[in-house]
Amino acid sequence: MEKITENSVLIRTFDSKKLLIRMFKFYRLLAVDFALSLLLWYFWTPGWIWTVNEFWKQTGHVAENLNGTITWLRSNPAGLKLNTPVNETLAWFFTYHIYLWTTFIGFLRSETFFRLITFSLFGGFSTFFAVVYDFSQIFFLHFNCFDAYATKLCNLCYYTLTVLWSLVRGKKWNPLRERKDTVILDTRQQFLATSLFVILLFILPTIFVYFVVFRCLRLAVSSLQTVLYFFATWPFQWFAVEKYFRERGSVSATNDGKEEISNEAS
Repeated sequence: MEKITENSVLIRTFDSKKLLIRMFKFYRLLAVDFALSLLLWYFWTPGWIWTVNEFWKQTGHVAENLNGTITWLRSNPAGLKLNTPVNETLAWFFTYHIYLWTTFIGFLRSETFFRLITFSLFGGFSTFFAVVYDFSQIFFLHFNCFDAYATKLCNLCYYTLTVLWSLVRGKKWNPLRERKDTVILDTRQQFLATSLFVILLFILPTIFVYFVVFRCLRLAVSSLQTVLYFFATWPFQWFAVEKYFRERGSVSATNDGKEEISNEAS
């Protein structure tokens, strides 16, 4: 429950409003926030059904484009000679994950759910975007999962390669003394370490390509969520900026007064 409270922008927005509503200067920002929500309600509500249909249409396009990206990776893009068994395995895994995501999103295809998002406008412009931001975390969950899978797999291969490279050269890490010690391997151990090192070395480029692709997709999603987060928290950011410049102006005025007094005294 604590993790939900920490990660939900909607809950943090409500908590911040309850905390700052005691300050009179924050009422002006709340009035502007509520006016913007009414304006958005006035222009958006007549085309609400079209928005819902267009949203699900774009959702289908996202799934199709992801499947197209996986198909593109299967065909050795840009002349890259990817490892075929690993490439097919990763492609099958991510394709099945896309299927699971589309099935999960299908459960959210409810008019009540979208009406709840629409009625959040009565809580203010920032509240609406806080709800949209929280929904985007669910909607773009698969991008985060893809990036996490590719990152973990890439880090695992890189770490294993570094260990095997040290082992091939007759070195191993001593965690007690925190240093590399010399190790003597027999013929079978040397052959096994060398074979695993070569196999992982040829597998790593394929995994790295998937890592780069999904990291770029996640960065694009993060850029969109940054914009949503800005609109969800704009009253608090504006209030913080005003407070900063107000305090800075008062400090500079105090310093100027002290300088004038010291000049008169001298």
